[in-house]
Amino acid sequence: MSVQLQKRLFTVKEYHLMTEAGILSEGDRVELIEGEIVKMAAIGTRHASSVKRLIAVFSDLERRRAIIGAQDPIQLTERTEPQPDVVLLEPRADYYATAHPVPSEVLLLVEVSDSTVDYDRDVKVSIYARSLIQEVWLVDLVENCLEVYRQPGPNGYSLMLKFWRGQQVAPLAFPELEVSVDFILG
Repeated sequence: MSVQLQKRLFTVKEYHLMTEAGILSEGDRVELIEGEIVKMAAIGTRHASSVKRLIAVFSDLERRRAIIGAQDPIQLTERTEPQPDVVLLEPRADYYATAHPVPSEVLLLVEVSDSTVDYDRDVKVSIYARSLIQEVWLVDLVENCLEVYRQPGPNGYSLMLKFWRGQQVAPLAFPELEVSVDFILG
């Protein structure tokens, strides 16, 4: 007779308590995905460069229109708190000092992917859709393209657009801000 092993899943509260207790440190490259503590891949130079480029582009937005987050936590559910590469957030006077952002405060979420592109696309983008994040960009450094996901629902995003070198794209929240795919990819 076969026994099914059960996983012990953690809540966001328990995850934070692990840091307070010293089990996890602020420097650990982990995130909580559907109750599991997942080790994040090392950040390579091209990945880091794309993140810096995105921050530079989004810095053109007036401070009153959006807050830029880079590799900061977003609390999606009681058991999921990923750390996307870049987010544009609703402005808040406290700059999110009292609580991590929640899905309704995310204007745009960006994941930059090289070695984790399949995981980001198949797992994280699906979670973002179920959380009703309105727009997700997946910078695919393997295929050298930008995947844009819009119209979230419980079964995923109903619209996915691919942009290649030589093309431009604008976030839904800021249609006047055209971004060059060439610039993002470097």
